[in-house]
Amino acid sequence: MANIDNPTRFLPVQDITGAPWCGKANEYTVLAADGVAMFPGDAVKMTGISDTSGVPVCARCDAADVPIGIVIGFKLNRDYEGQIYRTGDTLRTALVVDDPFVYFEIQTSATNAVEDFGYNADYIATAGSTVTGLSLMELDQTTVANTASLPLRIIRLMPRENNAVGEFAKLLCKFNRHQLLETTGV
Repeated sequence: MANIDNPTRFLPVQDITGAPWCGKANEYTVLAADGVAMFPGDAVKMTGISDTSGVPVCARCDAADVPIGIVIGFKLNRDYEGQIYRTGDTLRTALVVDDPFVYFEIQTSATNAVEDFGYNADYIATAGSTVTGLSLMELDQTTVANTASLPLRIIRLMPRENNAVGEFAKLLCKFNRHQLLETTGV
């Protein structure tokens, strides 16, 4: 049976030891001046500034950006009650999984092969869905290579029924590059 084309976004699954992800996340501010919508499952980066309380500011990653982590949600705000994503130009507090040793599930954009595991890749920074409220980011299968500068490392196929090596496979990945592990800072 063929894999279903249903991008899973970056979805935290486990830590590097194999233990289930514990649910930890840290707060980051998304400024009202940021016109880009942000969705749970989006990769984000620190911008190098903080808000007046000292909380770091983050922005949605573009392809090839070095991330700080993945948005898993936003703090409740009465002005946006019932909305799980952040529209552009709104001040919000994002909850970000910024542990560089958390593994994520992500769908590949095309056909992956058994030779791809252990290699690095980029991701496609597609805009999220305002219908589901979730990210549509995917692993960019066309970039899989033995290149150190690529932000993702492919670990394995997600072990479940109806998921096979091939088109739109769900993969377990980790960040190959991460802002907390970079030696040059932001």
